[in-house]
Parts: sequence; C-alpha cells; structure tokens
Amino acid sequence: MGLKDAWKVTFPALLFCTSLDFVGGYFLGSYFNKLMTDYPILLLVLPGLMGLRGNIYGALSSKFTTSLFLGEMRPSLREDKVFEGLTLGTSLSLTSVMILWIIGILKIGRGAFEVLAILLSSTIFVSILLSYATAIVSVVPFRKGIDPDAVASPLVTSISDLLTIPALIAFVILFEVEGSYFYTITVALILITLIISLRFRFDRRTFFELSAVLILFAMVEGLSGSIFESYSNFIYRAFIFSILYPSILDSLGNYGCVVGSKTSTRLHLGEIKRFLDFRSIRDIASLLSTSIPLSVFMYSLGYFVSINLNRYVGFQYEFFLLYPIFVLLVMITSYSLAFMSYRMGLDPDNVTIPAITTLADLIGTIFTVLISTC
Repeated sequence: MGLKDAWKVTFPALLFCTSLDFVGGYFLGSYFNKLMTDYPILLLVLPGLMGLRGNIYGALSSKFTTSLFLGEMRPSLREDKVFEGLTLGTSLSLTSVMILWIIGILKIGRGAFEVLAILLSSTIFVSILLSYATAIVSVVPFRKGIDPDAVASPLVTSISDLLTIPALIAFVILFEVEGSYFYTITVALILITLIISLRFRFDRRTFFELSAVLILFAMVEGLSGSIFESYSNFIYRAFIFSILYPSILDSLGNYGCVVGSKTSTRLHLGEIKRFLDFRSIRDIASLLSTSIPLSVFMYSLGYFVSINLNRYVGFQYEFFLLYPIFVLLVMITSYSLAFMSYRMGLDPDNVTIPAITTLADLIGTIFTVLISTC
C-alpha cells in the first residue's frame, strides 16, 4: 500500500466510516444524559460493546480476506464459511457481553437484570446484521479487484459502531415503552440463535483462540468503560466529545486494523522476513499522512452535530495536534502485534485485530478524557 492507495482507497473508506460513526455519535450525544442517569452500567460497558464487537467482526473479516487470497473460500455470499462466521460471531459477542455485564454490576450494581436483557437482545440482533455485513465488505471488493484488506476491517468496525449505539438505545426505549413486546422479542432472538448454531458449526480453534483473547481484552475494555463512566460529566460538559467519542475510538482502531490486516496477509504469504520491513514502514507513513485531514473532517462534523443539538462548541487546537500522534502509536503497535504473534506461532488474524482495537479503545478513551478536561 503506497501513498496512492492510502489516499485513493483507504482514505475514502476512512471518511465514509467516520461519517457512519456520527450516526452513533448523534444518538449517544442525544441520550448521553439519560444513560448517565438511568443506565450507568450501559455507559460503562459501551466502549467494550463497540470495541469487542469490532474486534470480533474485524478478526472475522481478516480471516475472510486471508481465505479469499489463499483460495480457501469462494467469493460468494452463499459460502458455508459465511454462515459459520455468523455462528462464531454471535457466540463470541454473547461471551464478551456477559464478561462486560459482570464488570458493570461489580462496579455499579443497580438495574443488573434489565440491563442484561437489553444487552442480550441488542447483541443478537446486531450480530446477525454484522455477520452478513462482514461477508459483503470482504467478498464484494475482492470480486471487483480491490484489496479487501484495505477497506474491509475499517468498514466492519464502523458498521459495528453504526449499529451498536442506535440498537442499544432502541431496545432501551422498547423496554421502557412496551416491556412485554421487549421480552417476547428477546426470547425469539435467543431461539433463532440456538437454531442457527445447531445448523452451522464453527472452527473450534478459532473460537477458543479468540475467546481466550477476548477475556483478557474485556478486562481492558472494562477499564476503558470505567474511565469513560467516571469522567462522563466532564465529557458531557464539553459535549462535542460525547459525539466524537465513537469516531475517535473507531478511527484509531481503523488505522490499526488496516495495518494489522495487511501485515497478517503479507506474513501468511511470506513477504515479511524481518521486523524492520521497508514496505511496511512506507505503508504506515502513507496512512499517517491521511490523519490530519481526517481529524479536520471529524471535528467539523462534530461541530455541526453539536450546533444541531443546540449546544455551544469551542475550538480546541490540542485535538488536531495530538490526534496524528495517537494514530501513529496505534499503527506501530498493530504492526508489532501482527509480527510478534506470527513469530510465536499464533494466527495473527485471530490476535492482531482484537488486540489493536481494544488498545485503541483504551488510548482513545484516555485521549477523549484528556481533551475534555483541558
């Protein structure tokens, strides 16, 4: 991936992903005070919901792209691997949700059962949609001769954020307005999940590798959520960062995903022989050049959304100075994780994407709190 590909292929995908993030950002900004007051557990688990869900389906897209390049998967949406991915993604999502819920009740406690029902129903609903979305953004670019590693992971994580917050808010509203319908839908979604899991079995190695990683990363996401919830008053007062929060986390993770997915594929193909690889350094530098205009685009959208919600927003130059530095940190970390995991005999497709998006969530949360308290 040279400078041309970074600007022609990846940057438009990042712009598109950032635009999608503002759907979630709009909902989060609109209902931030309600979540902070009535459902603090949801606010605590929110970074983990976005991050771990992006981890799971980012890793799934990475596996799809590797399988496509190696000829192990036909570029068809009717492939059994697509439906196996649906089962795998849903199972892993439910596992991560349970871990996050336990962390939430240990810190906050109240409203535990209602929150669990909301989390289960919204998770299954979003997982079904994300499974097909992951297959589409991996297979379609491959069919058209576009490198899916350059676009699939960012699109998947952004679609995850696009669906996660609105779906969560929708199920909260449904729970408050029509409790009986809410529980009926929840039971129906659980039954659908059981039926699909009996029909399509997933690779056990992938499940256990990702599960082991997700347990560790859930702890990190719990830390991110705890920081986010603890400083929610500062973020809400700054307001624009309650809107920018999903896009900050997602964009940092997207940069890491692109580097991690590309590095993973090149490692499998035997193209990277040593850690200091010139082509990889060039790819990182090319991607870094897109971070400044992306930060301007991001802040501008946040400004207009804030104004639309009748909130005053000031100009914080620190955001534009620090954002590229955090992007570079995430990309270097992603490359290092892929290289080291491959040398340790692990599949970097299963390790790199979950690791880097989780670390990006923690870094992005600290960055958001830092900027909000300036």
